[in-house]
Amino acid sequence: MPLTFYPHLEDSQKGTLEERIDVLMEAAERYKAVVLDESTKAVPSDPSKRMVPREQVAAYNWEEIAHVLRAIRELSESNKQDKLKKADLLTKLAEVYELLRAAKMSKLEAVRLALISEANQLKGGASQVA
Repeated sequence: MPLTFYPHLEDSQKGTLEERIDVLMEAAERYKAVVLDESTKAVPSDPSKRMVPREQVAAYNWEEIAHVLRAIRELSESNKQDKLKKADLLTKLAEVYELLRAAKMSKLEAVRLALISEANQLKGGASQVA
């Protein structure tokens, strides 16, 4: 069975940062659906048995999420408007991490919280519950 990567390279490398984050979000939703569907199908009789790579049907393309994060971090923070835009993009990216965390990647919670914290600092320290 072939391995499917989400998002597809041709989809994730074009458009504005907002559009690229939307593509990442859509891909995370599709990836989550595939992972949760596969986990309900393949309930191993022995709980100590782990899935091996040849049984994996989907993977998330972390290189694309890294490119978007780098592009966001390189945005200017010269005025309040720029800071708010950057904070909004970081918050949207944190939502992508939230979807991926729900797809049996619980260790991503720390990254999501760090992105929310960074966004809150950019917004001027406005207290917001994550």
